[in-house]
Amino acid sequence: MQNKHCIIQRLIDKDRDCMNELYDTYIHHIQRMITKSDINPIDHEKIITQLFRAIWSSPEILNKEKHISISITKLCLTLTKSYVISVR
Repeated sequence: MQNKHCIIQRLIDKDRDCMNELYDTYIHHIQRMITKSDINPIDHEKIITQLFRAIWSSPEILNKEKHISISITKLCLTLTKSYVISVR
């Protein structure tokens, strides 16, 4: 993938190819994290969808950390945690 600022700018410009590249790059990592949680496998796709919708609607959230991978990891953990709390 390209550098962080270029990726974020492409997402701000609503570049679907960039979103697809981001998805392809991180989906396995995201799936592993969600699988390790106490979430029903049926609901995994809901969290993944919510994560990528958040990135699509506000790509600037990827600026919170030095690396995109860290931003995505933290966002996934936050969404997973809030999902577990809301289901209980």
